[in-house]
Amino acid sequence: MNATKPLGSNFGAYANQARGLIPLLVLILLVAGSSLFAPGMLSTGGLSSFFTDAAPLLILVVGSTLPILAGSIDLSVAGIAALVGVLIVQLHPIFGVWATPVVLCGAALFGALQGYVHAKLQLPSFITTLATLSIVTGLALLLSNATALPIPDDDSIVGWISGSLGPIPNSIIVVVAVTIILAVVLRYTRFGRDLYALGAGERTAIMSGVNTIKVRCVVFALSALCAGIGGVLLSSITGFSSPGIAGNLLLLSIVGVVLGGTAISGGVGGLGSALVGGVITSWLRVITVMVGVAPTTQNIVFGVMALIAVMLTTDRAKIGIVK
Repeated sequence: MNATKPLGSNFGAYANQARGLIPLLVLILLVAGSSLFAPGMLSTGGLSSFFTDAAPLLILVVGSTLPILAGSIDLSVAGIAALVGVLIVQLHPIFGVWATPVVLCGAALFGALQGYVHAKLQLPSFITTLATLSIVTGLALLLSNATALPIPDDDSIVGWISGSLGPIPNSIIVVVAVTIILAVVLRYTRFGRDLYALGAGERTAIMSGVNTIKVRCVVFALSALCAGIGGVLLSSITGFSSPGIAGNLLLLSIVGVVLGGTAISGGVGGLGSALVGGVITSWLRVITVMVGVAPTTQNIVFGVMALIAVMLTTDRAKIGIVK
């Protein structure tokens, strides 16, 4: 005799699936609505330009999703992105075309150290990464003398990223490739299972044999690596590096994560939905400009959106009292 699942459990599963489709539905409606007064955005050239400009934010959203899934947060991504651009220029006379890979490896190692300090010393990730944001931002200002520096013309990696494969920008190819690789890792490896277990409940994860220090080191290393790639993408667009090149991408990356449906409390979400949330955020940036919202007030709009998204995705039953 076959056992049947309770109706309530089936309903809950369907509800979770439907909830996961909400960001995609929002994106479709947003694109359809904006096309009514800006049909040029959906042209081949318009979409190519959009994804070229959106690529740095999208990779930051993907990277920022990983610590949030683990129940932490990484506030240093914008600073790392800026520092990577500066270091590529500074180290190019020494390493030549290998400057970009060397700097990206350094970013990953820095992220791993950041995760180790956070996990080993039991320091809140908010404070740890806020402090490192100040450190890397200061380093970028110091090394660049607070000035914009041109990217060397013979940097083949940055040069290739600035190109395109037909109408498809190479930068968005990089973003999609990184997202797919990380999604496969989360789906089919023990690291992925441990990551979600850690985000769902650290005490339970520890009792289940999860090496929380190792997981957090890898998580923050990947987040920093994605931030570094974001810095390379920014440099490929502008043709120069600057300590302020990442601008307000920190706020926007967090907005993208939560708009994609990833719970800020951890354990719920994924990279596919995060990518959708990043596209929504990038599209809204364009729309706010088109409807006349001044760039100086965009942070107000996205700040309100972040509050609403966090309010809707926080699992209060899991975290108990919010302090």
